[in-house]
Amino acid sequence: MTDARTLVLVIPHWPTIAAGVAYNCPAAVMHMNRVIDATPAAVEQRVVPGIRRREAQRLCPNLEMIDDNEARNARRFHLIVAALESVTPRVEISAGGWCSFPTQGPSRYFGGDQTLAQLVAERALDALCNTLGVTEVPRVIKPRVGIADSRFTACLAAFPKNLPLIQIVAPGTSSQFLAPFPVDTLGNKDSPLVDAADLIDVFRRLGLRTLGDVASLPSDHLLARFGSPGLLAHQLSLGIDGRTPQTHLISDVVTEESEIEPPTDRTETAVFLAKALAEEIHKRLSSEGLACARVLVEVESEHGEVCSRYWRHEHQFTPTAITDRIRWQLEGWCHSTTGPTGRLSLVRLVADEVVPDDGRQLGFWGGEAFIDERVVRSLTRIQGMLGSDAVTVVEHREGRRLSDIEQRVSLAVTGFDPDRSVATPEATAAPWPGRLPAPLPAAVFQQTQQLIVTDAEGQPVRVNGRGQIGGDPAHIQGELLGSHLIVGWGGPWFLDERWWDPARKHRQARFQLLLADGTAHLCVVQSEEWWLEASYE
Repeated sequence: MTDARTLVLVIPHWPTIAAGVAYNCPAAVMHMNRVIDATPAAVEQRVVPGIRRREAQRLCPNLEMIDDNEARNARRFHLIVAALESVTPRVEISAGGWCSFPTQGPSRYFGGDQTLAQLVAERALDALCNTLGVTEVPRVIKPRVGIADSRFTACLAAFPKNLPLIQIVAPGTSSQFLAPFPVDTLGNKDSPLVDAADLIDVFRRLGLRTLGDVASLPSDHLLARFGSPGLLAHQLSLGIDGRTPQTHLISDVVTEESEIEPPTDRTETAVFLAKALAEEIHKRLSSEGLACARVLVEVESEHGEVCSRYWRHEHQFTPTAITDRIRWQLEGWCHSTTGPTGRLSLVRLVADEVVPDDGRQLGFWGGEAFIDERVVRSLTRIQGMLGSDAVTVVEHREGRRLSDIEQRVSLAVTGFDPDRSVATPEATAAPWPGRLPAPLPAAVFQQTQQLIVTDAEGQPVRVNGRGQIGGDPAHIQGELLGSHLIVGWGGPWFLDERWWDPARKHRQARFQLLLADGTAHLCVVQSEEWWLEASYE
């Protein structure tokens, strides 16, 4: 088990910083229709992480909501990490706004943990100010540093809710420091038990409220009752990382590299090549019953410039997850002021830390933590029978119309991996004037249904060429919906696309209509006719 002291750097509210919103404006970052981060101005309106999208809109009607983008978070964290390279070359990136490194060498070189922590905080603050284009930032988003005997403990020491910006846990005191923390912290995003919500729920129902309660139990009892997750929870509660690097078990250092011939200035070309390297590393480790937990990604340009980054995974990397990190690293490097002056010429991957491949872990409740591999095999067989394009998945993109935002793409192109995330190109992160506000309707009809919408006087409701409505919608009638009173409506969201192209021009106005029976629908007006396009659930 690792017992090296570790420094963790956290920049609070990084998802909102990476999204480019001003911290003095009410804004929130959303994931799966829940708030995961909010600006200080939004928090003042009681918009806090965990609440649903509709509740956030109710509390703050002028709230700007941005979808979370893991690639954007990691890409824009490049400048912060680059500022720490003069302190140590072994900065490990876990996610955007969150990195760590072992302190043994740097602490001795700079004169102790306190001096090292102060230096890292200052370097990160300067880089953050440069990123935002300001000379000072409010305390709530200033970098925070924690140092402790384990990475999990250091993460909690740097936790944004702690008052001091720098917190150092003295050697040998991790268990006392962790004891008062609630048991829910075992499921933090920085924890190896991030996917063990069921285990943590059982702990609560058993009366184990704090990490001290978990640490007080015999480890063999937790192992017998809950398996390896129970033992890991006990180790984390004691301030032990609980993961044993297995580098000594590998027959040789697992390194894969490939020259890019000819050199390219397209990041996707390098990523495509690196994907094959990631799959080869995964294959070599799997043959020895191992998996990669920390990977070193190095990219060189034809002028000899090198971008080197360590990436850490709290569980274990899949080839797709490694490929995503390579893409984020390349995009961050190539779009920075210190980017390469030449084309990309070489990609190198090194499995820097490996752990035993524990495969699929069944919980004692009978469930599985990840997507059942049998589903993947079944879909693969269907592809073999019906063709590679027969199985499709929904991919989220950007745009104004529903058909633009969600598109079906072949499973053969996207893969089927629980760690996979769709990397939306930077160019699509546009304001998209005229787009529908979130949340989007859940049921989208393949064929639109014609409607009759009238005002209180029984006259048809029309929309002119400037998107101005002629009367308030009061009544709706359609074959699918029947006849209903309209008790609320929103819009119009007017679209006038490609007006210069007679063959491809598109003009319509969209409305959200709330009916007396409590249902809500998305309707469009086009060529003076009303159509039912989708319904909310």
